[in-house]
Formats: sequence, structure tokens, C-alpha cells
Amino acid sequence: MDDEDRHSINEPLPNAPLLAGGAEAGDQPFGEPLKSWHIATTPRAVSSVTCIALFLWVLSGTIVMVPAARLVEDIFCRRHYGRVDSDPIDERLCKADDIQASMAWVFGLSLALGTVVGLVVVVPYGVLADRARKPVYLLAATGQFANVAWSLLVLRFWRALPVELVLLGPALELIGGGLTMAIVILYAIISDVNAPENRATTYFFSSLAANLAVFVGPPLASKMMEVWSPWVPISLSLLVTVLAGTIIFLVPETAHSLRKSPGSADGSSDAEHNEWRSAVKTRLTRVFYNSDFRLVLRKRPVVLLLLVFALTAPLPAGMGSMFLQYYSKRFGKSIEDAGYMLAIRGGLTIVVVGVVLPMLSKYINSSSSVQLPTFRRDLILAQASAAFAGLGYFLLGGPNMASLISGIVVLTLSVGISPLCRSLISNLVKPDQTSQIFTIVSIVEGIGSLPAGPFLAWTFSSGIRLGGSWFGLPFFFLGTLGFLALAVLCLVHSTRNIPANSVP
Repeated sequence: MDDEDRHSINEPLPNAPLLAGGAEAGDQPFGEPLKSWHIATTPRAVSSVTCIALFLWVLSGTIVMVPAARLVEDIFCRRHYGRVDSDPIDERLCKADDIQASMAWVFGLSLALGTVVGLVVVVPYGVLADRARKPVYLLAATGQFANVAWSLLVLRFWRALPVELVLLGPALELIGGGLTMAIVILYAIISDVNAPENRATTYFFSSLAANLAVFVGPPLASKMMEVWSPWVPISLSLLVTVLAGTIIFLVPETAHSLRKSPGSADGSSDAEHNEWRSAVKTRLTRVFYNSDFRLVLRKRPVVLLLLVFALTAPLPAGMGSMFLQYYSKRFGKSIEDAGYMLAIRGGLTIVVVGVVLPMLSKYINSSSSVQLPTFRRDLILAQASAAFAGLGYFLLGGPNMASLISGIVVLTLSVGISPLCRSLISNLVKPDQTSQIFTIVSIVEGIGSLPAGPFLAWTFSSGIRLGGSWFGLPFFFLGTLGFLALAVLCLVHSTRNIPANSVP
């Protein structure tokens, strides 16, 4: 139900087969004949469309987050006080501990169920997407729309449908894989059409597009709620979801494997189904049972980095619906006000991703006084990011507004931890094992995220029951994970003697 909780897209997901150089010389550059509606037919144009699609996906999630939280709060509030009428109810009455605890559990369980669905669908739909990007993308968009539409249907008819039925929404993402699969495919399209040396730049702009949506979405929703009602931004979210799904029609198919060889043009559907099942089995076997790759997984640095991925996977959940509840409950503010606070995070992230990190990277690469191997540089930056994550969340759980704002600022400096760790672990495997290690990373992150939702709900409920300094308990838990990740990264120093891509 809460896309901001479930998925972080500050980094690319480079685990899809890539076409070196975008297309081979003299080869058909796309996997289907060009149509009149294919207005994006160059690498730059296709990349621009994917960045717009990413912006729309994140916008659809961030613009619905604030009004959905308010509606869920209002429903539990009416249930708590035995109100079934349509008259407005004072939001201040809805900050009772029992009401907020019930909200936290619904959001937490929804996050966990969405993670389970993501783990189930990533491999089978990934195999299908290797053959054809667009059909799977459209299927994923359909599943995401069904999830959002079902949740809003339950909220609209709350007198007849228990609000807990929103937990069925993530199951609808079994249709195509939902938002998770849609974003994976968008990054795969970027890889398809761009040469390796140009992909980093495109990933950079896609990250800016996503963070721009984080900056725009919550305050826009809050303003609409103040002027009209929560249903206006919710209706806009559904429209944006449709746009995010259908924009793919502007792009030709980029998976070259869509074109069948002459001998397979008349293959039966049963044969194609058996081929798909065989491909799924082959991919799972390659990842989990390949003898060379299993030796890689026994390497201490690789195991430590996988542990870091598991520890940091729950961190993005702290700046979703949990933050809205915490800010509103602890400081006596409306949920609309909390939406404006999220804009601070989005704006600062744009500054960090768009200005600070490029300047820092340029300084390190050009400075004669800073001569660090790439692995060592990324390790130091990852350690700093983990430290900022730990400190930021502890400040976020502090007793006053100054501490909270300081926490948001410091937490913004941790946005690079996931891509930095991906860079580190990719340097510890052979080039032909990169796809397998990133598949393992995705699974480990999913497993790490799985208990995060229920555990955050429990810590939030316990914090408001205990009161005082314990109010920030969910953020203290996340801060502890950040510092644990830092401790583990400090044990990876032994890898400095291992040449890149030389692990047997």
C-alpha cells in the first residue's frame, strides 16, 4: 500500500542482461519494427522516457502516501469512538495510542506482504522480461494499479469493508510483479540502449528524477488535502499510475531476444511454456548451485557485504508512513504537516545526489593528495554513509523539532550506501558472475526487509506506550542497524589486498 516504504530507487539495479554498446553494428537496434507512436527511437530519447516513467512511478507513490495515511487514521478513529456518520471528526482526537498502534500494524504488515510478493516474482518475471520488456512492464503496471485501486476501494467503503482488507492488495502484485518489477525493467531498458560508458550518466539522471518526485509529491498532496480533500490527490495518484504504465508505448521493444530465430517462429505455446520453466530453473541453478559461484559466497568479504545489505534494507522504511505517524503523534501536528516535512528530505537528497556527490567524486579523482584505489574509496564512502544513517535516525528520534530536522539533514547524507556497497561487491566477483551476485543481493535485501514492517510497528506501539524518550524507539532501532552496518563495513578492510574481479 505504501510504495515509499517498499522500494528505494536511489540506485540502479544492474542485474539484467545488457546489450554491449546498446546494439551491435549493422543490427536491428530494437526488438520490434518501429511504429508511428514510437517517438523515442534514440538512446537519449529512450532514456528520457524511462526517467519520466521513474518520476511518475515515484510521484504516484509519494502523492498517495499522505492522504492514504490520513484516511486510515480517520477510519480507525471512527471505529475507536463508535462513529459511523459522515460528519468530520477532529484529527486531534485521532492521536490516541490505540488508534496509532492499529495504523502502524496495518502499514507494517502491508510492507511485509509486499516484500514476500517481490521475492516470489523477481526470478520468473525476470526471465520473461529478458525475452520482452514491454509486455512484462505493462503486466507489472496492471498489478500495481490493481493493488492501489483495491486499497482505495476498501478505504472508500470502510463501513462495509474492514480496513484490514487493504492487506490483500500486495497479493494483486502477483500480476506482473507490480512496482518492483516495473522499475527493474526500466533500468534494464536503460542498459539495453546505452553503451556501458554512458549508463552511469543515465542512472544519475534517473536518480534525480526519482528524488524530484519525492520532493514534489508529499507537499503537493498536503496542499490538495488542505484546499480540497484527501480524495483529490488519491485520484491524481491513480491517473499518474496509468500514465506511468502507458508511457512505455512511446518506446520500441528493446529486448533483442524478442525476435525469434526462423526455426522457432512456429513454436507452440506449450513449447514456449516449457522453455520459460527451463529458463527459470536454469537461472536459479546458476545462482544457487554453480560450484564456482558457491566458492565466491564463502569469501569473508562477500559474506560481510551481504550482511550489510541485510542490515541496511529496512532503513528506507523509516521515511515512509512511519515518519508521518511519528511526526504527527509526537509533535501534535496534522498528517498534512508531516507531508511538508518529507519535502525537506526530498529537496536535500536532490542537492546531495546532484551536487555534493559529483563534486566529492570529482575531487577524489582529480586531487593529487588523495590517491585511493577505487575499492578503498568506495569502502570509505560506504562507511561514512552507514555512520550518517545511524546518527541520522538517532537524531530523528530525538525529543524536539531541532533534533528531528537535524536527523533529516544528516540522514540525507546516507543515500549512497546501497549503490556504494553494490560497487564494492561487484569488484569481488568475476565479470560473468555480476548478474548472479546482484540476484543474491536482491534476495538478501528482501529477506532483510521482511521483518522490518512488523518490527517497526511493534517498536512504534511500544514507544508510544512507554512515552518519554522511548517515543523514538523505531528510529533508534533503525539507527542501531546503521551503526551495525558501519561495524561490519569496518571488518571489510582485508579486501584492500584483493585485486578487483579476481576472486576465483
